Amino acid sequence: MDPKQMKERVLEAARTKLNEHLTEYNERIAELRAVTVENELAETASQTEGRRDADIELMNSIGEQLAQVKRELDGLDQVDLTDAPHDTVRYGSVVVTDRHHLLIATSIDGFDVEGEEYLGLSTKAPLYQALNGKKAGESVQVNGNTFTIKQVY
Repeated sequence: MDPKQMKERVLEAARTKLNEHLTEYNERIAELRAVTVENELAETASQTEGRRDADIELMNSIGEQLAQVKRELDGLDQVDLTDAPHDTVRYGSVVVTDRHHLLIATSIDGFDVEGEEYLGLSTKAPLYQALNGKKAGESVQVNGNTFTIKQVY
């Protein structure tokens, strides 16, 4: 498959994974809101206050995670497909190492593309810092682990 087409598929799978997280967080916030309103109507004031405060704190925490996922999606939108393939590792690269398949853009837990598991790697990650500017065939060491670059696009 053409490297540009493969990168498009990797980006689309990454977006899908992040959108799944958005959906989960939105559903969880809606559930908490519903429970908080029901508890207000059914419980005494002292019972409601304690639970309500805990629910509000949890909703705020989930809201922060939701905002982070939105920022990560915005980061994916910054990946330029017109410059594919890359010959060195940089922002927007897809990197295949002997250990992982990586999308250099933002942190994303494992997602599948044509039977291969990919990870989204932030440019702040130590592994990216070591890989940055490297080419296929080069190796880096991070935390005692060696990663050999097989392909960059």
